[in-house]
Amino acid sequence: MTNTPENDLQTDTALPTTLPVCPVRGSVIYPTMVQHIDAGRAISIRAIEAAMADHKTLLIISQRDKDIDEPGSGDLYTVGTACNILRMRKNPDGTLQMLVSAIARVKVRRYIEGPYLQAETEPYEVLSGDRTELEALGRELNSKFEALISGGKFMAPEVVQFIQNLEDPAQVADYIAFNMDFKLEDKQAVLEAGTLTERIRKVLVLLDTENELMNVQRRIQQQVKEEIDRNQRDYYLREQMKVIQKELSGGEEGEEDEVEELRAKLEALGLSEDVKREVDREMNRLARMHPDSAEAAVIRTYLTTISELPWNTRTDDQLDIAQASDILDEDHFGLERVKDRVLEFLAVRKLRKERAERGEIDPSEVNKGPILVFTGPPGVGKTSIAQSIAKALGRKYVRVALGGARDESDIRGHRRTYIGAMPGRVIQGLRSAGTKNPVFLLDEVDKLGSSYQGDPSSALLEVLDPAQNAHFQDHYLGVPFDLSEVMFIATANYPEQIPGPLLDRMEVIEFTSYIEQEKAEIAKRYLLPRQIEQNGLKPNQISLTDAALEKLISHYTREAGVRNLERQLGTVVRKVARRIAGGEIKRAKVTDKELERYLGIARYTPEHEAREDMVGVSTGMFYTPVGGDILFVETSVMPGKGLVLTGQLGDVMKESARAALSYAKRNSARFHIAQERFDESEIHVHVPAGAIPKEGPSAGVTMATSLVSALSGIPARRDVAMTGEITLTGRVLPIGGLKEKVLGARRAGIKHIVLPKANEGDLRDIPAHLRTAMTFHPCENLDQVLDVALVGGLAALEGRSGKSGKRTRKTERSASA
Repeated sequence: MTNTPENDLQTDTALPTTLPVCPVRGSVIYPTMVQHIDAGRAISIRAIEAAMADHKTLLIISQRDKDIDEPGSGDLYTVGTACNILRMRKNPDGTLQMLVSAIARVKVRRYIEGPYLQAETEPYEVLSGDRTELEALGRELNSKFEALISGGKFMAPEVVQFIQNLEDPAQVADYIAFNMDFKLEDKQAVLEAGTLTERIRKVLVLLDTENELMNVQRRIQQQVKEEIDRNQRDYYLREQMKVIQKELSGGEEGEEDEVEELRAKLEALGLSEDVKREVDREMNRLARMHPDSAEAAVIRTYLTTISELPWNTRTDDQLDIAQASDILDEDHFGLERVKDRVLEFLAVRKLRKERAERGEIDPSEVNKGPILVFTGPPGVGKTSIAQSIAKALGRKYVRVALGGARDESDIRGHRRTYIGAMPGRVIQGLRSAGTKNPVFLLDEVDKLGSSYQGDPSSALLEVLDPAQNAHFQDHYLGVPFDLSEVMFIATANYPEQIPGPLLDRMEVIEFTSYIEQEKAEIAKRYLLPRQIEQNGLKPNQISLTDAALEKLISHYTREAGVRNLERQLGTVVRKVARRIAGGEIKRAKVTDKELERYLGIARYTPEHEAREDMVGVSTGMFYTPVGGDILFVETSVMPGKGLVLTGQLGDVMKESARAALSYAKRNSARFHIAQERFDESEIHVHVPAGAIPKEGPSAGVTMATSLVSALSGIPARRDVAMTGEITLTGRVLPIGGLKEKVLGARRAGIKHIVLPKANEGDLRDIPAHLRTAMTFHPCENLDQVLDVALVGGLAALEGRSGKSGKRTRKTERSASA
């Protein structure tokens, strides 16, 4: 018997006593192996880089729990494998790939933690044992391995051949343990075996266990096969019994009754010839099939779907315009333009129906008309208006959410050849409505996607085209279905995101954001009563003052619609309900001073007009989807050169500032501004709220006023807010969102509004009580703007009076009119 340490046989090179540690998960590497290893964790990458910088020797050791991402010394085994790094490559994503050669088993005396894990090691001596016993165990190992492979255990042929060509039984044991799917604990036990004979015995036990598992698996497979054969035999016997019972009962059978019942139901639908021909063909196939076959189940489901569709079922329209107007007014406050367009739509349909009843036009022309698409910010009432239209017409209402739909089959359905096939959303919606003329809402059409499975927006083209949808063919049905009587309405937040061909088939009706007065009325009429009822209170148990409602809208919400407003009202109602339920109070009247008690400190603080007229500070207006507000443009002139723009300004706003500066330079003589002011000064234009990006051309006149004020030393009026795009020649061009901008300026306390002359017609959209409380100054050029916006007007700017003063008064009179 010899006790030669195995490690002395593996390598003659002395290993360093301290090695960087690379933990691995779910695997054990054995000496003499050459393996590729991928490293992605920081703890491993640092250890590999340290090894490459020193002696290129690394300790690879397994961690006990593979789910731990940052293992410490207590998470690792104490026996691992020392490896030489043969090759290493860094990947673009920061991970490493290396090729290592395992050289020896080593034992860890202690771990050293730092930027990377290190270990003080000592050789792990493995005694060879008795040579005769070792040879016998080696033969047994080869025999059992070949028996396992012959019995069906899968392993790559090249790996099997490599193992079979090995002569050292210890190496055979290592490679078998590495390539078999043993547990990590078992593989580690093979690595830690104290003698070669113990190592081989452990692998033999694992092979025996694996062989037994395979035998059990084969027995289970045989039992399953026998069970299937027995079930098949029972099936044939049951079928024979059915035939015998049918003969004994005179040919009656329940399945035949079901087929005839389905046939009668389809006959009563009054289908067209094309549809009836396809239905009869499928019905005859079903009658010839065995009822338990898979194909029969598919056909039965298809015919059931056909029978549940409203081929000729419709509701009668209630085309009473006055009643429809009352319903729209009852369900929605404001939205006058939208309501008018909806009533026009219904009036046209009513007149067409009357002409069709007199025989003047074809009845198919009654339902033709534009597809309405309601566009606007979330929460402004797009979906609820569609519900009110259905209510006014007396039609059923169907809503299909298209947000995120990326598959053409969502619209057209799946072909029946697929498992689990079903109709598209349009046909499913009609089946749930039970009529062929519902109000069908296509919600969020701007959020349709596309993928390799098709473009659903293209499938919608046929659905929404009046010239085609009378013969719409769903892939599942395989026959045409008439959609011409369906009233399709679509909604979108961003119409520019709707595909062009689809938008071309629609008429856009824009929903603007609600003003504060409208929000207050909506809260009083709809939101607050609904929240009171939902939270178990009675109407007389809670009330909000007008001041509280106004503060809640302006200081606790910032949105175009009223969804967040309803959430905040719900919060107030729930907190009052808690106090009432706890016996603290019996009823509550919420004032503006008590809002902070229920909702906390105010989330938003609206801008207010400046406290005094200031040089270089002008007031502009801006508009976002959640409403309008004012902004200040500040200009400072100091020694230096150039134009500095700050405040997160977009390219268009920067161009407006440069255009304003060019205009001021061009007119410097008439404004009595010395040219040296431009040549020897650094002009700094800043728009506060620097964390918020700003973009748009409408701040042009505001920037020009601020520049001229700063260069001339004449203050800009604090009670004047302005909007408009400017050109190099000083013309003032039209802008958008005037209504929202004016409402935001009024909320800030502004009394005078400077606007482009071309936008004068938009003043009709502003509520009458606000128009009378403010003074509007339509301007065509920058001279008129400065005449209003600067203290003293052009007279002060040009250093003279008289004619300029008359022009100022004339401008104000025409603006007030």
